[in-house]
Amino acid sequence: MKRLARNLAALVVIAVAAPAIAEVTDEDIDRARQEVNRMVADSQELGDAVQEAWARQVELEDEIADLKSSIEFAQVQLAETEQRLEEVAVELYMGSASLASLSVLINASDDEFGAGLEYLREVGGVDDSVINQLRIFRRELDAQTSRLAEASDEQEIVTAELEVMAVQLQEELIAAQSVYDELVAQQQREEEERRRQEEEERRRQEEAARQATSTTSTTSSQTPTTTGDSSTTTTGDGGNATSTTTTTTTIPPSSGNGTCPVAGAVSFSDTWGAPRSGNRLHQGVDMIAARGTPLAAIYEGTIKRISNSSLGGKSIWLKANNGDEFYYAHMDDFGSISVGQHVPQGYIVGYNGSTGNAPSWLPHLHFEFHPGGGGAVNPYSLVRSVCG
Repeated sequence: MKRLARNLAALVVIAVAAPAIAEVTDEDIDRARQEVNRMVADSQELGDAVQEAWARQVELEDEIADLKSSIEFAQVQLAETEQRLEEVAVELYMGSASLASLSVLINASDDEFGAGLEYLREVGGVDDSVINQLRIFRRELDAQTSRLAEASDEQEIVTAELEVMAVQLQEELIAAQSVYDELVAQQQREEEERRRQEEEERRRQEEAARQATSTTSTTSSQTPTTTGDSSTTTTGDGGNATSTTTTTTTIPPSSGNGTCPVAGAVSFSDTWGAPRSGNRLHQGVDMIAARGTPLAAIYEGTIKRISNSSLGGKSIWLKANNGDEFYYAHMDDFGSISVGQHVPQGYIVGYNGSTGNAPSWLPHLHFEFHPGGGGAVNPYSLVRSVCG
């Protein structure tokens, strides 16, 4: 955390002082992104802890739901068995055994149970299966009820810890992203200033050229044999080189063959197959980032589908030119996209969020990889290769 703070401070100084030092170039932006990635790596342990706690929370949710269902079923079985036991009690009352004997038997220890049951069988003709079932159901119900209380307590603790860790991770990602954003904004300001200065220079040269033409024309009409001063007929761009620097606000820098789906500070782990709500297994990679962080097209391709559901929230399918498909889910908002639209690599398709069934305190991109448009495969290695 201390290293993260030092790195942030250094980059902030560079970003603020950039106009006095040098222009911010695409190379500066790329280096800043790499530095942000290193800074985020310092937070990776926290990110991994968030992912693990999240998986445990889901496991507990599913276990609690199963326990509640089992307890309800056991309670029904217990009620039915007790009804049968009442019938046995009547028979015992009419016979030589007593209700007190039956109560003692039900609550007896395992060592005493066999002998007591044999006694009741001999003196009262009692069906021992009814009492056996009652004891089993009561034990199961007690065990399940006890485990439900334990799981509920653990879930409460895990959830509280998870939310605290998630907030801390968000703060670190936001801080790292702010440095990158400042450099991008500074580059954009410089580009706008450069264009303004070039436009002013162009107008100045046009005005100078008009004045030179007017002077030459007047001089020629008065003294046709006088040659013009070469210094008054300057043309061209005035020695100013044409700028080739472009901003990176639309297409983020890429690492390798592809662009990181999250165009900013991001934390992710290999969570393929991790438990998810509804007894599902995770079939993607969850990329945790600050809310509103731009989400980019990993490759050039076509927007195949746009949807908004209770599970994936605001989501899209991107079909790359080679036929591979990618699913982006839980976005807070879409970019300027439409179904069938062709987008270049790095185009902003949406913004990170928590729509659908994502926790509100953990905005993230659920990202899936479907080679050739088929079934999902683990996208972790691909994401790692393009996100650096």
